[in-house]
Amino acid sequence: NGGKNCVGALSESASCGTNPCPVNGNYGNWGAWSRCTKTCGSGTQKRNRACNNPAPKYGGKACVGKSSETRFCNTKRCPVNGGWSAFGNYGPCNNKCGGGIQKKMRYCSNPTPKYGGKGCPGLNTMIRTCNLHKCPVDGGYSSWGAFSRCSKSCGGGTRSRTRSCTNPTPKYGGRSCSRLGASRETQRCGTGACPIPWSGYKTARVCEHHTMHLNCGSGGLVYIHSATYGRKSRSYCGNIFWYSTNCRSGSSHHHVVARCNNRQSCSVKATNSIFGDPCWGTVKYLEVT
Repeated sequence: NGGKNCVGALSESASCGTNPCPVNGNYGNWGAWSRCTKTCGSGTQKRNRACNNPAPKYGGKACVGKSSETRFCNTKRCPVNGGWSAFGNYGPCNNKCGGGIQKKMRYCSNPTPKYGGKGCPGLNTMIRTCNLHKCPVDGGYSSWGAFSRCSKSCGGGTRSRTRSCTNPTPKYGGRSCSRLGASRETQRCGTGACPIPWSGYKTARVCEHHTMHLNCGSGGLVYIHSATYGRKSRSYCGNIFWYSTNCRSGSSHHHVVARCNNRQSCSVKATNSIFGDPCWGTVKYLEVT
């Protein structure tokens, strides 16, 4: 139909959506852990991260998740240093006298050290002296002294001896020696019959192998003045020219006294088995006065 074409552009564009796009936030790296709140006994420490990688903008979403976290640290037990209990009472003295000691104690239990804690400083014992008074010394006797001279030489006398309470002497309340017996001791002595005047002596003889019998009768006691076993004369028990007349046993008096003195009667056999043989080959006799 011969008409003209349209004048102008067939399409037209216009700008739109010119606002910035939303940026969603994202966390950056975690920071270092903070110092633990305790050195022992379980503390905590914390670390943070920032929502800056990138930070949310233009209406973008915030970071998802926690921006900080906490954990336990130094969970080992803390050392417990020991502490002393109070001192107890003093114990008994170890000596009753003469100086002793007594002790009182305390214990490292308030509290007891543990987990590497320090022990209690100082001593666990206190000591003091006690019972300083002197110990009693019980008396003890010295050795016996010598006996005194007999009060009589015959007919019955006494003699005595003493000891002293000086070994040691009792002191400081110690016991006397009386518990140990008497300090004086008395004995009878001179119990032999007193000799009668010479005119009252009697002489008896028996030949060898015979027995002499002596008897003083009621109320009398034998007292031997002299005794000879041997031979002094040829007038008794035979008279042969070779008999010795200078023959005497040295034990004659001793043996007769032992058998007869202070007895009402006694018997002594004249024999070599008692007196020995003072002169071999000579017939002997026993002569007693």
